Amino acid sequence: MSLRNSEQLMQREYYFDEGLGQSLNDHTNELKKKFPDLTVLTRRDRDGLPIVKIQMKPKYKYNLDEILSMDPQEMKRL
Repeated sequence: MSLRNSEQLMQREYYFDEGLGQSLNDHTNELKKKFPDLTVLTRRDRDGLPIVKIQMKPKYKYNLDEILSMDPQEMKRL
């Protein structure tokens, strides 16, 4: 049994068949247009077949980096 973290749950990898009438470039552009928050990565395996990897960064209500970088005096004022 393997443990899963939130990053593993937010990514998916699949083979793309270029013989179905859509080029790999068109497919990735369509994904980016429909889902602007996705990161779409492509590569080819040893046999030359394209592999598409989709990653989605989780969105949180608060940005922790922004909160930690704020000046403590400014936070008191807010």
